[in-house]
This record gives sequence, C-alpha cells and structure tokens, in this order.
Amino acid sequence: MDDEQGIQKILEHFLKNEFEVVIKDDGLAGMQWLEEGNVADLIIADLNMPNLDGKEFLKQLRAGNMYSDIPVIILSGSDDSKEKIQCLNAGADDFMIKPFNPMEVLAKINAIFRRTQR
Repeated sequence: MDDEQGIQKILEHFLKNEFEVVIKDDGLAGMQWLEEGNVADLIIADLNMPNLDGKEFLKQLRAGNMYSDIPVIILSGSDDSKEKIQCLNAGADDFMIKPFNPMEVLAKINAIFRRTQR
C-alpha cells in the first residue's frame, strides 16, 4: 500500500514475477482487505498514506493476534530517524527511504522470508 501511484507501479512491476502483488491505495483499504479474510505474507506500506497512515496501520495490525505476525516494510520519503525508530518500535520489520532501488526491496523481502521461513 502506497499513496504514490508511481511507487506502486514500480513495486508491482518489479515484484510480480516472484510474488502475487495486491495493491491498495491507503491503509484503511489495506485493513479492510485483510479483514475480508485475505491473507498477506508480507506488507509494504507507506508512512504517509491517506485515511490511515503507516504508524496507525502498524498499530492496528499489531493490536490483535490475527495479523501480528505479518512482516511489514515501511516506505518513507523522509529519512527522519525519529520516524524510523517509532515505526520499528511499533512493529515494522524494516524501514526504507524513497527513492529506493527495487533490488534492495527484493533483497529485504527475501531476508525477512528467510528469518520467518515463509
């Protein structure tokens, strides 16, 4: 989930050959999709999403047992270390600054899957 269409398209194009990619325009739509019974192995979310920002999305995701083990990578246009620390403390598995190299995103996803054995 990312609020920028360009980032969504880059991630979808780069990741679709190895993963099933589902895109939601904001955090609220992402939570609704999960609550409909859909399953995600990993979530990439933007820090500044409309309707439900990245930190609030993480808070809701980690609040219950149902989604608490889904790995989350947060994307941000800001390299503010305070924001990064808050996200990691709220349950993000990684934090990446935009713009980013899609190969790095793939490497981080694979590293998370190695640790979680998904």
